[in-house]
Amino acid sequence: MEIGSIIRSRRAARGLTQEQVAQALGITATAVSKWERNASLPEITLLPALARMLGTDLNDLLAFQQEMTREEVSAFLETLHRTAGEGGLAAAFALAKEQRKQFPRCGLLALNTALTLEGLAALAGAPLEAEDAQWVRALYRQAAESEDGAVAAQARAMLFSRALEAGEEDQAEEWLQDLPPQPLYDKSSMQARLALARKDWAKAGEQWEGNLLHQISQVQSTLLSLMDLAAQEGRREDIAPLADAACALTHCFGLWPYETWSVRLQQALLTEDVEGGLTAQLRPAILRELTDPDNSTYDLLRDSPRFRALVEKVKG
Repeated sequence: MEIGSIIRSRRAARGLTQEQVAQALGITATAVSKWERNASLPEITLLPALARMLGTDLNDLLAFQQEMTREEVSAFLETLHRTAGEGGLAAAFALAKEQRKQFPRCGLLALNTALTLEGLAALAGAPLEAEDAQWVRALYRQAAESEDGAVAAQARAMLFSRALEAGEEDQAEEWLQDLPPQPLYDKSSMQARLALARKDWAKAGEQWEGNLLHQISQVQSTLLSLMDLAAQEGRREDIAPLADAACALTHCFGLWPYETWSVRLQQALLTEDVEGGLTAQLRPAILRELTDPDNSTYDLLRDSPRFRALVEKVKG
């Protein structure tokens, strides 16, 4: 959108006439008319006052790009992954900060950058430094104010989880209250039905498969939560059947083996049954976390001779 169109739309939205704008700025109505027709441009000294009058800022007034398309965000995330692989997490953070400077208001970019950086840190087996963690949370907060409802809702859900993990129950409740109620419709299922009606079999299949994976993930998450609840209530005999059900989903639908490993490790921790909970293989990232001497959560596993033998085998 050109600057003239922006001035015209902003002026109309605030119920101002060209004469009122001109009088406030000490110019003629003809000059304002020329701006809006892109026949001339405002003098640079008038821009700050004009922006304030129109209820906007210079970035918007000068038509600087504030948003990235989903395709552009996706391409940037690929670059972010590649940068992390070549230069490490610090290089990825540096690139992310530079990109944010160029698009300081893009909620979609903020949300996906935060999710990606946290994921890269998890894969590296290295917790975020306090400063980096604070910056990531700031990205979520920015995304939570996005005009895109889906982006804002996902960001608020992530902030809820982070607050809960930090023991900030009151803050978590505030974010929970800010979340919109679940819609009474399933948009992805509707998209699949539309694709079927159009005989676009590939798109319909992609939508249904995505729905299925999402539902499986929800079921597994619920089963893990029920395992935690059973342990809290002292019902250890109920943990194994729940873990078996979660693992059965992984085998049935051919999901990533990591899902089974994480279930069995949680089972081992909840039941203190190290021998029953260990698996034959562990991903290096998980192994680094389990063998970290500063992480006392897995001391139980480290005391097991079988676990130590497994570690040596994987290392070898």
